[in-house]
Order: sequence, then structure tokens, then C-alpha cells
Amino acid sequence: MCSQSKTAIRQNIVTAMHKKDQYIGLLKPWVIGPNTTMIDKDKEYFTVATWGTMHTSSSFKFAWLTSKIGKQLHSEGSGLIGETRQVSTWGFSDFRAETFTVWQEREDMAKFYKSSAHKNAMTSMKDDVSFRVRRVWVKGSDLPTPGDSKATKAFVLRIKSGDFPEAVKKS
Repeated sequence: MCSQSKTAIRQNIVTAMHKKDQYIGLLKPWVIGPNTTMIDKDKEYFTVATWGTMHTSSSFKFAWLTSKIGKQLHSEGSGLIGETRQVSTWGFSDFRAETFTVWQEREDMAKFYKSSAHKNAMTSMKDDVSFRVRRVWVKGSDLPTPGDSKATKAFVLRIKSGDFPEAVKKS
């Protein structure tokens, strides 16, 4: 019983940390996917924001796995429109990593999440990282220009602030 209550308390703390996190710091400028040519300014694109916290000692393993995932993410035919990511350290026991990805179709994201590199990383880190996810719809007109740091920061802050409609998880 004590173990369950500690786990529940930790999960509540992590959820509260995620909800109030508005930090924009070491954010990489927006990068487009390999097949991104034209963005329909009026179309709503499926967007996923992942947020995870872990002990700093897990950060090297996380970085290594993330580099493998990045290669697959930016491969031909992935359906990725664009992405950015950031990391931050909030003390020895709180290393945070975030990704913000925009997809041609929701199914493209699902296919990527089921890919071997992503599944391997998630399985490998499942006991090390507490993840939270936001899924939203973003119009093409709201996407930042590739390489524009200021526009990327504004875009990410809008996602974190809840400015875009939630994309309810399909059942």
C-alpha cells in the first residue's frame, strides 16, 4: 500500500510539473521533415508535444537513444512536417526533455511511434522517465519558419499555454 501511494504521489507531482512548465530555453530552431514541400495554411495538422523528466544520470542514455530515433524520424516517407526539441536541467534529479512534432496525418505519427527505434527507446527508458503528452491541432499558418528561433519559441509557448485545440485520443 505504501509503495502505491508513493507512486501515486510521484505521478501527481510530475503531472503538476508538466502543467505549469512554460520554460523555453535550449530550444532548437524549427526543422522541416524530408518530404515537406507545401504547407496548407488552412489545414489543421496533428501535433504532439512530449515532455519527460528523469534523473540526470539517465540523460546520456536518453541522448543516445534520441539520436537513433532522430534518424528514423527524418527518414523519407515518415510523414513528419517539422519538429523541434529542447532539454533543461532543474537540479540533479530533474533533467527534462521535450519534443514538438507536426505530422501530415495522425496515422503517420502512430506508425512512427510503433517503429522499432521508438519502441526500443520507450522500452529501454520506461523505468527512468516519467512522460506526459499533449496532442493538439495546429493550422499550417501557425507553423514557424524553418530556422527561425524566435518564431519557434513563440510556437512552442502557444502549445504549452493551451492555445491550440486538443486532439482527443482516438479510441
